[in-house]
Amino acid sequence: MARKLVVRRLFVYHGAEVSGLGLEVYDVTVGAPNPDLEIGRNLRGRRQILSSATEITDENVIEVLNKALAIHQLNRKEELFLKNYEKGLQPILFRTKVYNDHINNKIVVNIANQIVTFKTSEFAGEPIMYVTRGTGMRASDTSDKGKEDEESVPEKVARVNSMMLSEGKQSKDYRLAYDMFTCGVGYRLTIHDSGREETDYLDEAPFEIYIPKAENTFVVRRSDVTRRVLMGVTYVFLDDEEKQPEYTVYTPNVKYTISGVDSEMKIINREQHNFGQVTLTEYPCNPNYMGAFEPVVPLLDAYNLTLSNKLDGIEQFIQALMVFDGVDISREDFLELKDLGAIKLPATQGGNGGRKLYYLNEQLDQSQTQTVLDGMYKHILRIVGMPSQGDGNTSDSSNNGAMIIKNGWWDAEARMQETQSMWKEAETEFLKIVLKICADANELDGLRISDLEPKFWRQSYEDLLVKTQSFSTLRTSGMPAIQAFTFSHLSRDPESDAIVYDEYQQKLAEELDRLNGVADGLPLDEDDTVNPTSTDGVAAQAEVETSSGGGGNSGDGGGKWAICPVCGKRFQKREENQIYDSLSCSNRARRNNGLRFGR
Repeated sequence: MARKLVVRRLFVYHGAEVSGLGLEVYDVTVGAPNPDLEIGRNLRGRRQILSSATEITDENVIEVLNKALAIHQLNRKEELFLKNYEKGLQPILFRTKVYNDHINNKIVVNIANQIVTFKTSEFAGEPIMYVTRGTGMRASDTSDKGKEDEESVPEKVARVNSMMLSEGKQSKDYRLAYDMFTCGVGYRLTIHDSGREETDYLDEAPFEIYIPKAENTFVVRRSDVTRRVLMGVTYVFLDDEEKQPEYTVYTPNVKYTISGVDSEMKIINREQHNFGQVTLTEYPCNPNYMGAFEPVVPLLDAYNLTLSNKLDGIEQFIQALMVFDGVDISREDFLELKDLGAIKLPATQGGNGGRKLYYLNEQLDQSQTQTVLDGMYKHILRIVGMPSQGDGNTSDSSNNGAMIIKNGWWDAEARMQETQSMWKEAETEFLKIVLKICADANELDGLRISDLEPKFWRQSYEDLLVKTQSFSTLRTSGMPAIQAFTFSHLSRDPESDAIVYDEYQQKLAEELDRLNGVADGLPLDEDDTVNPTSTDGVAAQAEVETSSGGGGNSGDGGGKWAICPVCGKRFQKREENQIYDSLSCSNRARRNNGLRFGR
């Protein structure tokens, strides 16, 4: 009979040794190791820190900070637990057994790392660019009308992307997304670039971006319906014997540096900046401030335990005990038995007299255990919203769209949309800070928050053919180039590519108009069989006709011959001002011109 599999709740002893794992777990107050891994039982997301103060002043900043730290310490313990869990420090490593404790496998299948890596790469693996909202035709500043060198809104948005590139925003976004999907919240600090010089062409941005550690950072909000941010706090532990924290507090108009703990806190530096906004931005992963794998921590623990028990069963089968039933054997004989690998029993009349030798090797049912593991893994993926790896059925005839839904990509995209909505709200506050700093540096004048928005590139399963066909269809229907690039996902930088595209179309239109004007005044030979189909062909044809001096036949419209700039065919004019060969060519040119000059 197969042994029943029993999954028990783990009991983790406080003070277990973790120094050899290369992971840091610090207590909030004293910095001592504290692997309190049972925190995973009560994870419900991070707590918002609220205050009834209307504003932060020199008189109440320490009081508000002390009250906020009481809640932050709870969040910090959970954030440290989640970060170390993602790195592989999981409860199974501190597993103890009552029986057969010499067979005690501790296997960590780090599905938490798999979840965080997938979510982070899917969300921020590609650069999060800024695109123009609408057509970008709004005048950025009415007072600047008439200036020939005034930048358009798309050009200013393209400059914003260039500034973000110079500050390495893509890698910083990735680190921020890692904190979001691990701890449930991440933070971005944006400050003036005080060391930047206007003549320094290598430093394009007048601001600097930093990603502080999530476990050492928090914001305090007003405890009313507005949830307005009163102050942002980040801190480091000083490199001294006491390891005391040093807090940097950002308020809308003042930056404080505070050292000490509890009643010994004091302001050691105060810097007035009058910026009008807290420059520390909070990025929650979802409304509950929960990490990506946080809801499935109990399932992950059970998965590790089940797999460890499975390996215990295999090892116990291999190391099975030998049973001597009715055989009296001495220690010396047993050691000789182990050395020789066999034993000889004396024959007796009528059999062996009931004496038997056998291994106690009852084995765990491995197939049932694997079924349990597979079921738990599917539940984990379904709960966190991750696509599955398929069932190995290579003969499935489902089309691409059906496979996307079947394998869970649709659910994964829905979860990304939730995080994307939370990101956009925080990114708006970040952009307000950036545009204020740029305005102080006399750059990007007139650019508004409503002119741009972040664009995410995640549809990696769409091939290039689909994207180019979508772009062509959108352009044919009359959509401006910048929007066609954005909606078709053909370009990762719609602003810059739309500018290049429109410039090319403008030059092409001017060249066609010039060649059409040349051809319009040339009397072509009616019997000439040359039929140019390109701008080069039009020029060559015009050159041939000019050199030959051929004249046109008289007829309707003065008998002049011309070359249609659309189809490239030679035709006889029916009217003096006729440009195109047919009505279809005329309509096609009108559509192209509308698309060419429309943004």
